[in-house]
Amino acid sequence: MSFSLISNLGSLESQSRLNVTGAKLNMAIQRLSSGLRINSSGDDAAGLAIANKYRSDISVLSQGVRNANDGLSSLQVIDGGLSTISNLLDRASVLAAQGASDTFTGNRDTLQAEFGKVISEISRQAQNIGLDAGGSSAKALTTVIGGGSDSFSATGSNQGVSIDLSAGAVDATSLGLHNLNIGSSVGSVTGANVIGKLSAAETLTFKMANATGGLTTHTVALTNGDNGTAVVKEINAAAKAGGYDVTASLDTNGKLVLSSNAYFTVSSDKAAAAGGTSTSISAAANDVVVTGSANHVALALTASTGNQQLSFTTGNDGTISTFDVDTVNGATVAAFVSAFNSDATMNSIGIYAFADPTAGSVQFASKNSFQMVAGLEDDASATGIAQGAATVTAGSGAAGASGAKAALDAIKTAVASLGVVQGIVGAGENRLQQAVDLATSQVTNFQAAESRVRDADVASEASNMSRLTVLQQAGVAALAQANQSSQAVLSLLR
Repeated sequence: MSFSLISNLGSLESQSRLNVTGAKLNMAIQRLSSGLRINSSGDDAAGLAIANKYRSDISVLSQGVRNANDGLSSLQVIDGGLSTISNLLDRASVLAAQGASDTFTGNRDTLQAEFGKVISEISRQAQNIGLDAGGSSAKALTTVIGGGSDSFSATGSNQGVSIDLSAGAVDATSLGLHNLNIGSSVGSVTGANVIGKLSAAETLTFKMANATGGLTTHTVALTNGDNGTAVVKEINAAAKAGGYDVTASLDTNGKLVLSSNAYFTVSSDKAAAAGGTSTSISAAANDVVVTGSANHVALALTASTGNQQLSFTTGNDGTISTFDVDTVNGATVAAFVSAFNSDATMNSIGIYAFADPTAGSVQFASKNSFQMVAGLEDDASATGIAQGAATVTAGSGAAGASGAKAALDAIKTAVASLGVVQGIVGAGENRLQQAVDLATSQVTNFQAAESRVRDADVASEASNMSRLTVLQQAGVAALAQANQSSQAVLSLLR
């Protein structure tokens, strides 16, 4: 063994071992104080990458659980609205069934008044839950949850739950309930030609009997370039704003159909175009048609210099009501109609006159059955209205018992359609609840997997710390002894 004053190899070796022990002890203390096995990339780079992926998946799934619960709440709101709409359909069925009986002796218009409100409420509630045509919920809805293998942007990705309500509109129109009537007859007027696109602005004029007697006049301005759908929207919007009972729609051929529970006439300021595509609504300029719901008769009226009496019989009691035509109000069609519709007696029995100036005739109409007899002119030279009984055409509108039966069929179809939507919503609720259960389980398992990679084994690290502490103390003692060994060389120099 050689002795050196320059190099103390024992001390150097002890320092090296002590440094290693100190580094290991520091790592054990760091893991115990942080609770993590991986505190930096250098601790375990591969393990850190795996643990970070688990942590990202956990974050997405945790938000996915919240998304699913939010979606579940939204579907429950929709489900509640659908249940209420189902109850409204039940009430509509009751009213329609009551009116469908031919032996019903009550007021059908009273049934229709409530029936109409029920149908309107169906549309209002459908709008509130976003399941009206074009509503916020009437589309394919996807709730992102995560935990799947597909990319999030892929069509049909398994990263979420999709619920297709694109065909789930349940407003009255979508359910086929918007043109039903179980009250008195609703008549309709159908345009002569298919509406392509209006080539000029056009004005429709409606004359209608109001609830208190007398006639009201309403006009609707149609815009140049309107197609059939735009025409329908403009007429319905004007009727709603004006508070009068006219509903516009298109038949299967694309022709305009105007209908009302009241009876009415409609005329246009434009003539129909020749050919198949209409540039206007009516069949001819100043076209006047009495709706089919009214009992009606059209009679020629010529200028008169004498007086004449018209006799009307309504109801079953045989009471005769008369209207006297004099030389003033019988001079022109317009003057006659104005005087007739201002007559309190005619208003009280519900008979009204409508003018067709182009044909020089007057149409008498009523929702009640009536007979009419024109008396002899007191001036033999006068012609007025042809003498004798007039043939009254019965109203042909679809309503009453037949309308109620048609309503029952439509409601039956609507109930089936509503059931399909309820099935989609119910299945969606179940899928979201099951998705929440799976995502919760995945979060638990991913957390366990991350813990095994990232977290420190406290028992093992505590044992290591105890072992390394003792080893460090031993290393310090050994280093002290190694430092003292160099002093033995001094004894050789004495």
